[in-house]
Amino acid sequence: MGPLIRGTALLNFQALVSSLGGDGKALLRARGIDPAAAGDYDAFLSSAAAAAVVADAAEAMNCSDFGMRLAREQGVQILGPVAVIIRNAETVGSAIDGVSRFLHNIAPTDHVELIRGSEQAVFTLTTSVRQLARHDQWVEKGLGISLDAFRLMLGVDFVPVRVTMQHRRISPNSSYWEMFGCPVEFEAELNSVHLPHRVVNQTILGRDAAALALAERYLAGIGPDQEAADHVRDLTRRLLVVNQASLAAAARAMALHPRVLQRRLADSGTTFEEILDDVRKELAWQLSATGMQVSQIASALGYSEQSSYTRACRRWYDESPRQLRARRRGQGTSDER
Repeated sequence: MGPLIRGTALLNFQALVSSLGGDGKALLRARGIDPAAAGDYDAFLSSAAAAAVVADAAEAMNCSDFGMRLAREQGVQILGPVAVIIRNAETVGSAIDGVSRFLHNIAPTDHVELIRGSEQAVFTLTTSVRQLARHDQWVEKGLGISLDAFRLMLGVDFVPVRVTMQHRRISPNSSYWEMFGCPVEFEAELNSVHLPHRVVNQTILGRDAAALALAERYLAGIGPDQEAADHVRDLTRRLLVVNQASLAAAARAMALHPRVLQRRLADSGTTFEEILDDVRKELAWQLSATGMQVSQIASALGYSEQSSYTRACRRWYDESPRQLRARRRGQGTSDER
């Protein structure tokens, strides 16, 4: 099925389709989505199917701005407890930092980041949903939700400096102007919302520090069915076999942006480099008992130079690869250390 997303990603989908004269349930079922799950925070959907059904609805209803319309119908409430962080963080900048940290609990394929410049700040949205070419509507929905978040923090009259999108224009310019109230550029490098730099440090009025703490504690306790660190450990073992053990390769296999994976591992108290080192240590122990040559073990562990393996082996076991091999061969196949 691939990465899962909270059912709130399709909140009000059926109502919008119905208002346009369509059958939302039929569209959902055609993508294998239970209509009862669409809009339910406690339900999980295939992220690829959710994005695809939004594109399907735009085509079926001949509604090129369907994604932006759906964003208006949903608002920031689809983010669940992440929306509590947006409402109650100390500043706009800290709110975005909080969203960046916890968004994977709601939408693991999406990643946001705030790039602070001297005159402007740039809020970026990246999605790793498969078949991205079919998901222009999904990106426009995401940017629409982002705008709603900024207006929640800065007031309903807030207007960005400009908005950029990586895909080509798919709706009339008037639709984008109505949505964002500012110039929108297409086929750009990033999906982004440009903000005056001064707003980053603006205090969010009416915030509730206690509500913020509760939301952060709740989100910090949410984990995927399989902990990210365990998943990455399994992937790394397999990737080493084909000499492709890297953060980028692991993130690609999990359909995540590398920065998202880094954050998820950080939440688990580790890093990709630490996991890779630990997997190599375990494999070195196992392979040293097989009779493989030291050079072959170094290669199997993904080291381009045998000297790198030698240094690592001394750090792990306080002995050279040859000494480890001799000790392990003397122990036979025992796993006692």
